[in-house]
Amino acid sequence: MNNTNKLITPQLVFVLLLGLAFNVFASDTNASPKSNAEQVLEQNALHQKILDYIDNKIYNRVPVKSYHKKVHQNGNSCELCHGSSEPVTPADTANCANCHGSPEAVAELTKELEPNPHNSPHWETELPCDSCHMEHSESKSVCKQCHQFGFKTP
Repeated sequence: MNNTNKLITPQLVFVLLLGLAFNVFASDTNASPKSNAEQVLEQNALHQKILDYIDNKIYNRVPVKSYHKKVHQNGNSCELCHGSSEPVTPADTANCANCHGSPEAVAELTKELEPNPHNSPHWETELPCDSCHMEHSESKSVCKQCHQFGFKTP
């Protein structure tokens, strides 16, 4: 069976319906209004789960975050982060700045988040990107090891 025929499977239909239901029913009308940044992070997290499912189950690709798919040629180019077309070691997080800017610039972009995860009282702007952000697996917030902040890590 080729990839086109495998595109619509019962599992894919279930995931898409689940994502639609989440978008429709997940909004809590009694909750305090969310900032634009928080809304975008939530939408990206849901879209990422759906895209990862499609990549992993249908195309058998190493997952790449949706917002990186274009620059990584849909998961087929590893050189931007790893420095090699066939990486055997983790990417150097200094390469993140090539596209995203300096840690200070990233902190400025997320300044409306409270607290600002890119300018913490513990590390300021010095925490390596991959302490929280994972390209090929689910990201995690290192802050949540001790704190209970409401933000999600893309």
